[in-house]
Amino acid sequence: MQTGLLIIGSILSLLFIAQLFRGQGYEALVEGVDEKKYPLKELYVVGFAWSHGPPFSLRGAMGDRLKKQAALIYGPQYADYYANLQWAMGITLVHLISAVTCIYAAWQNSGTTFLIGMFIALLAGVYAVENMHNELSKRTADCELELPEVVSTMAILVNSGMVLRDAWRMIGESSEGAIYKLMREAGENMQNGYSDADAILLFGRATDSPEIIKFTSALLQSMEKGGSELPLFLAKESSELWSSKRQKTLQLGEKASAKLLAPIMLVFIGIIIIIMAAAFAGSLF
Repeated sequence: MQTGLLIIGSILSLLFIAQLFRGQGYEALVEGVDEKKYPLKELYVVGFAWSHGPPFSLRGAMGDRLKKQAALIYGPQYADYYANLQWAMGITLVHLISAVTCIYAAWQNSGTTFLIGMFIALLAGVYAVENMHNELSKRTADCELELPEVVSTMAILVNSGMVLRDAWRMIGESSEGAIYKLMREAGENMQNGYSDADAILLFGRATDSPEIIKFTSALLQSMEKGGSELPLFLAKESSELWSSKRQKTLQLGEKASAKLLAPIMLVFIGIIIIIMAAAFAGSLF
């Protein structure tokens, strides 16, 4: 096994070095990337080199999934770039960790080390392809938590006589939360020629939240009716959203309590084991 792992590790290492040189033409693709978000970004050229053609090119259901997530987070114009960046990161990390694992396991002559290393490589690959999904899920949850405050403020401003577009822009510039950032982007779209309805529709889709999409659809219907319908609609939505937020807060508190229960039980079991061990040791002497 030791010889086999050494041979595989050597081949993987040579291939990694070869792809590192072959991928120099992709260096521009990783220059402006945030290193905190994309660790070891300089090595991603290896992944880009592998993904340039089959069998490792990004396509099929995985490609569609990553491009959809990238479009929601970074915008449709950057969807292909960020989807391929995530894919290149995954290939690079899996290749690098696999090569290091095989050589180290051969040096240690340990099957356990090999299994642990390959498991870490698998986790790295999963992290790369799930990274945007996790980011999008967090942003969606943040938007849903911030929605009641947004609608409540919007209701007050519109009831005071401010037009919706101005109220929208004012609210978007009032804070730095996830939903406020998306509102600012929608406000920029309004300034750049989009109709208010189209900008609000795109805003709802960008949140990737069924609750917010439902709200924006109802908001657009209310805008079409005009008159006193909009202030009444916003006041009603504000009341319902605050009630829903209170229920969600209670549910989150219950989940947090359940998570805390497991460590407490482990500590309790540990204390019992220590007491029993001490009593057993005392009986021996």
